[in-house]
Amino acid sequence: MIATAGALWGTVGFLVTKLLDAKLPLSTIIFYRMFLAFFLLFFFILFTDSSKLKIDRVLLKYVIAIGLISQCLFNICYFSAIKLTSIATAVTLLYTAPIFIAIMARVFFHEFFTKNKVLALLLCVFGCFLAVTGGNWKNIEFSSIGILLGIASGITYGSLTIFSKPIAHKYHSHTIVFYSLGFGVLFYLPFAQPMVLWQSTVNALTWFYILSLSIISTIIPLLFYCAGLSMGVEASQAGIISTVEVVVSVIVSLFFFQELLWGWKLMGILMVIGSVVLVRLDKLIRINGKDRLNNESV
Repeated sequence: MIATAGALWGTVGFLVTKLLDAKLPLSTIIFYRMFLAFFLLFFFILFTDSSKLKIDRVLLKYVIAIGLISQCLFNICYFSAIKLTSIATAVTLLYTAPIFIAIMARVFFHEFFTKNKVLALLLCVFGCFLAVTGGNWKNIEFSSIGILLGIASGITYGSLTIFSKPIAHKYHSHTIVFYSLGFGVLFYLPFAQPMVLWQSTVNALTWFYILSLSIISTIIPLLFYCAGLSMGVEASQAGIISTVEVVVSVIVSLFFFQELLWGWKLMGILMVIGSVVLVRLDKLIRINGKDRLNNESV
């Protein structure tokens, strides 16, 4: 489920590029991505199981934090980093997120740093760099504020995992995602330009891209991600697994924008896939180790 969420997030770059080509401001795209996702999920829950709209004080604290930090602040930091640096720089800094997730997971959830997990983290981050830049440092543009915002986007992106983990097994993913998006829209409203969409000529294809961004790249992956976390996947492992988003993004660029997929980019993709396999093997090794110890104690 987490890998599927990452794969669906990998379509964001393509859809946002198409919307930018339609002359829509980034602030408008970000707003309608969250607003339409919130709106559509509301009606889906209302007509399928309205009891999922109930919320208590415990969940309220978490979804406010997700809405403010993981939705609103993340979008502001990430897209500001793109403006001040470049897409390659911003994306590379964004995928420092697994490092921050692993550190926060160690502090809050007492997850251990195993050798395999550390190796997977290194493969993941370096693989993302190669996949995005092709190993060419010239693709990285330096701006002190832009770099800080890029790192901040990695931290805020990683906070989604940290805030979702404690509540994922207690509440339905529909409830968590619905209220998280709602607070995200509320906090982002002062930065949005919602009327731009109605003041410009928007054709049917542009509306298709907007709806796809809200459904395919937002609602569905968030639901899958929360559901995956509810099944006991460690936060640090989830952070690494979700980086398949980079792999999908590069493959989408290959098919739709004729970007070359060879050399260092291909190596980066293989490293990201290898990191995902490695965290899975790490878990299996630890499970087998515990079983062996239990058998010996018996």
